[in-house]
Parts: sequence; C-alpha cells; structure tokens
Amino acid sequence: MISLGIDIGGTGCKCVAFDQTGTMLAISYREYPLPAGQKNLPPDMLREAVMSVMSECTDRLAAPKEVRAITVSSFGESFVAIDADGNPIGDILLYFADSSSDEFSALVSRAGRERMMQICRVLPDASYSLAKMLYTMRIAPAGVGAFLFVASYICRCLCGATVCDVSLACRSLLFDVNRQDWSAELLMQAGIRREQLPEVVATGTVVGTLLPDIAHQLHLGDDVAVVMGAHDQIANALGAGLQRPGEAVDTSGTCECITPLFRDMPDGLRFHEDNYACVPYLGGRGYVTYAYNLSAGSVVRWLRDVLGKSYDFLNTHCPDHPSDLMVLPFLQGMGGTPDVRPEVTGTILGLTTRTRAADIYRAALEGITFEMRYNQERLAMAGIGFGRLHACGGGARSAVWLRIKADVLGCDIIPVLTEETGAMGSAILGLAAISGEDAFSIASRFVRHGDAIHPDRGHQEIYERKYSNYKQLRALLC
Repeated sequence: MISLGIDIGGTGCKCVAFDQTGTMLAISYREYPLPAGQKNLPPDMLREAVMSVMSECTDRLAAPKEVRAITVSSFGESFVAIDADGNPIGDILLYFADSSSDEFSALVSRAGRERMMQICRVLPDASYSLAKMLYTMRIAPAGVGAFLFVASYICRCLCGATVCDVSLACRSLLFDVNRQDWSAELLMQAGIRREQLPEVVATGTVVGTLLPDIAHQLHLGDDVAVVMGAHDQIANALGAGLQRPGEAVDTSGTCECITPLFRDMPDGLRFHEDNYACVPYLGGRGYVTYAYNLSAGSVVRWLRDVLGKSYDFLNTHCPDHPSDLMVLPFLQGMGGTPDVRPEVTGTILGLTTRTRAADIYRAALEGITFEMRYNQERLAMAGIGFGRLHACGGGARSAVWLRIKADVLGCDIIPVLTEETGAMGSAILGLAAISGEDAFSIASRFVRHGDAIHPDRGHQEIYERKYSNYKQLRALLC
C-alpha cells in the first residue's frame, strides 16, 4: 500500500511516495517558472506543476498500482476563483501579496475589529483570503462562482469535490473557529454567499476517487482515494512528530515558524492582538498557533553570499561560545509575530578589526533565535509554553544553530531526521483515511528523531544577559 503526499508551496510543489512502513519510495519537485518575488501564480501553471510531479513520482515507483491514496496540502491565504462554469478567473494572489484596500478596511470597521477576532481567532489583516476575495469580486466581470483554496482547487481537479479542511478555512478570515463553520455574520458583511465557499471537512477526509482521465494520465487505478490534507504548517507538524500539548515544532527555512500545541484556547483577545492565530489541531488534541519571523534563513543566505563563504566553512569555523556581537535580523523588515513593521532594518553591533566572518555568522544565528525567544515570551503571557522543540527544515541541519536554540530558548531541541516532513504529514493523513488507523500512531512509526540537545547552563546565563540587551535595542526600533 502506497500513499502519495502532495505539498504545495509558494515557489514550487512536490509529490512524495511512502509505503505503510514509512519508507520513502520516490520524490519529485518542480519550481514554478516565475520571476523571483512575483506575487501572481497562474492556476494553469499550478495545475501543470502538480500533475507533473505526481506523474514523475508514480513513474519512479516499481508498483504504481499499489498507490491507494493521494493527499493534498498547501500554503494558506490564497485561492483560485472560478466562474459558474468552473473556469479560473485570473491568477492566484500569493500569500505574501499586499491586498490592503479601502474596501477591506471599511469591512473591518463595519464588522468590528474585536468582533472579527472573537469569531476568527486571529487579528484582522489584509494578508488573509478575505481581502483578496474582495479585490477579486471587484474585478471579476461576470462574478465569482466559487473561491477554492489552493489545496481545494487541486482536489477538485483530481476528483471533482469542492472541499477544504478546517486549518485552511482558518486562514480565510471568514471561519468561526468556535463553531467550526463559516461565519454567517462575516459572510453577510463581506457580501459572499456560503455556496461560494468550499464545504469544510475534517482534515484527512476521503473526498472522492480519481477522475478516470486523471487516473489514466497518472497510470493509476480510478479507485485511488483523494484525501483533503491541511494547511502546510499542520501537515508539517504531524510529519515532524507533534502530538502532545507542551511541545512544538520549529521549522527553519527562508522563514522560521514555531508551531506549539496547547490544550485550550487562550482567554481574551490580547493573544490575537499579538498577531497569533488559534487553529484546531488534529484529532481534537487542542490548538496550535504560528509564531514566525520572515527574516530567518534568508538572512543566513544573505550573509553566506556577502561574506563569500560556504555554509560548511561557516559552521566549521563558528566559535563554540556566545558571540560578543549583537545582530537584529530584520533585513526584510520586522515581519511576522508579534510585530509587523516593514520599515525596520537590520543591525550589526560590536564590529571590530578582530571580527571574523564566522563571528558574524554566529551572531546572526543568535539574533534570529532571540527573535523567536521574544515570541516565546509573548506566548507564555497567554499560558502557552513548550519544553521540547522538534526542529526540522534546512536550519535543522546546522548543529551550531540547534545548540544556540537550546541555550537561548532554554528547552530541549529534538532534531527531526526524517526529511520531507510536510509531504510525509500529508501521506500519513492519506494512510489513516484509507486504513482507519490513527494518524498519530502512523506518525510514531514514520518519524525519526535524533538525540536531544539539552541547554548548556553556562551559555544560558550569558544569553539571559544578552537577550535583555536585545529587547532594549528592539524596543528602540519599535
């Protein structure tokens, strides 16, 4: 029995095949042929890329007829608008596109900012789907038949179903998290009909089987189950082993995102004022939020290029003790949680003629981690903490960075040895859907962890003082 996990990102998509033991059998990735930074993605380009990676992946399988499930997960906030005949209307506006407008501001004013937070459990912001929907309705000459989130659109292409899961619905600014349904109140305020939105189903639900022409194209049986996956951060959390409240996943890539699991929804609205969402996790195990910093791996890559050194060189020559430098890592502005200040710039303090490239590198890793420590403090104000952090993504391959995280955050860091955690999380959902086995039981078999990295008490004391200085400098920028 083989399960295909589809992981759709903003710059490319991948398909990974796993068997029931968790062995990765095949993988295919394709980057969209778009200029760097382009904020529009043509739906046909997305569909072609997804179909290509699926076809390439199944072609590499020794027994493609053993594929029993295909699960689709994707980034959030974006959608494909279709007309009454099911044809796409315009391009997909990617999640980082600026969708602010007078009409969105007016809607927030009418509906009430606090009321929207009470319903959607997130700070009203133009980055969510709703702002893009208002824009699309304004420019669509013949009206919008439906708004399909990215994973919803691909599921519809595969089996004809028009669905989404709870975690993707939470990225719309139209979903009532308390009632687990679309908000009639906000739909009315926005002028959007319920039938224009997908049916919300539980994450990991079988929503159909492959359409005959798609099955033929992929050389698969037309009885292969199509499974609704999740928002990519949820799929990644499952694939990294997040199962118990009090733990979190730290994904370090171009951006860094910590996803903690907690039992109960925080009281009041201060949590959401800090730009933290509240998203139901799998199996009724509680909720997660996303604490993230846009300037993470992108800063490290910039340093590598500017300094003219390889990652291997920087990691090998990196000092093994806390740096005397201080880096505020906001090279792309202060963006994410809890603050969004795009005008803020980065800073390196303490440079001397004795400073080496590896010193700057370590200080940059510390600065990025201090920003996540700042998030850790703000989460603690809402009663959300974590004693173990499952580390995955490109940054998790740096032993230096993992050690810094343990010392700065003061918790055990558990390296995730399993690669492709997002696609694996999707594949796990597919196997659970067709076998009836609990997804967390499957994940326990699939996910491989390295030895825990424990905080160094001596380094912790130094970092406590240094972090206090970091907060003072950060306050000057805010």
